[in-house]
Amino acid sequence: MKSQRQKQEKSIDWGAELCQESSIHSMPYVCRRDLHWSERIFWLAMILASGYYAINTCLAQWGRFRDNPIVYEYEYLSALRNFSFLGLTLCTHYETQEQVDLLIKETWGVDAKADPTRAAYYQGFLHVLNRLHYDNLDTLKPFKNDTSLDNLNYVKLLLQLQEEILPHPEPVLMAPIITEAGLCQTTSQLTRFGNPYGKQEALNVTAVKKCGYFNDCHFFHKPFNSILTPVAMYMHDVKELALPHDQRTLLFNAKTKSSYVLKLLVNSISADSEVRNLPVAYRKCRYRDENNLKYYWPYHPSLCRLDCRITWALSLCQCKPFFYAAAPKAPVCNITGMLCLDRSKWLEKPCNCVPLCRESTYSIIEEYEQSGGDENYAGEQFERTIIIKMDLPKMGMKRRVVFSTDQLIMSFGGAIGLFLGASFMTIYGLIYLFLTFLALKCRCRLRGKTL
Repeated sequence: MKSQRQKQEKSIDWGAELCQESSIHSMPYVCRRDLHWSERIFWLAMILASGYYAINTCLAQWGRFRDNPIVYEYEYLSALRNFSFLGLTLCTHYETQEQVDLLIKETWGVDAKADPTRAAYYQGFLHVLNRLHYDNLDTLKPFKNDTSLDNLNYVKLLLQLQEEILPHPEPVLMAPIITEAGLCQTTSQLTRFGNPYGKQEALNVTAVKKCGYFNDCHFFHKPFNSILTPVAMYMHDVKELALPHDQRTLLFNAKTKSSYVLKLLVNSISADSEVRNLPVAYRKCRYRDENNLKYYWPYHPSLCRLDCRITWALSLCQCKPFFYAAAPKAPVCNITGMLCLDRSKWLEKPCNCVPLCRESTYSIIEEYEQSGGDENYAGEQFERTIIIKMDLPKMGMKRRVVFSTDQLIMSFGGAIGLFLGASFMTIYGLIYLFLTFLALKCRCRLRGKTL
């Protein structure tokens, strides 16, 4: 009986079984022995050609799902929708000679009157430090061999240099923040990541203002305690940080003796709920709770860029520049370290920072300037003011899914069914047949060993 069963198992025509289990078009003709060999080759060629076109179509659908699963469309926005007022970051390089002389004496013990040569040297260093940005580290080259400039708290020096223009604690409006553009003042809600006092704690700033279609949304401010100094004004999302030379951060350079009224338009980008179901690599955007950053949270494009810069700086020169308050345990670069970053071209290193799926950007649509304070001004005293008005959009862009995962699976099934006449049940049947084949082969081998 056992030998008869073994003969039956060995006599199974697996090619015929495959043709019977498969619903692929023309498969039965390939296995029919009563047909001429040329007919069987013809049907095999048809199956191979159909399989090629089915695979090619599936790959095309996969490429479409990977590259363009989302479209942008304009839609009317509801009048009941509210927008957060933008964030504002003001930067300057203000300093007074009295403050510079005092700082030189306290830091290096040099009296400007007793030793004017050394005092002029350290004054030049403070001048460079007060204007140091992330992209002009090469301006430190004249001081690269001076060890007396190492082990200094550069942020503390900047706080002392700009002591007169630091925001007053009352009323709470702006807070000091260290950025890639130096020491600035901001209304951003992410002050904990730029706290210049050495702690990752949030500083007091004005609360986020919500703007609707039925209320006037504006910002009125006399920058830097009414001291006339050049102002670099960065306008960005209130939940972002100011990033110089970034497309999501507007830069406006205000003249020293001019007041301005700026009118901005909000550009809204939203997303359908189905967008979240797509992989990040395919939708090319992230939500705030999809954080992948090492030193910051939650996810924001500006924080991603800062996180990337810190990572590259630590990798290339084993230190980070002083204008990054995050990663408090990482060593801070001295002058040698910052010049190392400049030589390493660290700004050219790639950073994979995708935008938020739901975000707002801004554009200046109107600008009014009023000059004053010069020889032609007839008033008694000029106080510079900056007024920002924000216009809300009537239409906005929305990310919509046009090719979801479900549609991808259906397109695969449609292509396989169209060219081969198969379905997912066919695949299950072939898997079952393959497992049966393996089971019988293994059982035959085990029986052969026992005999």
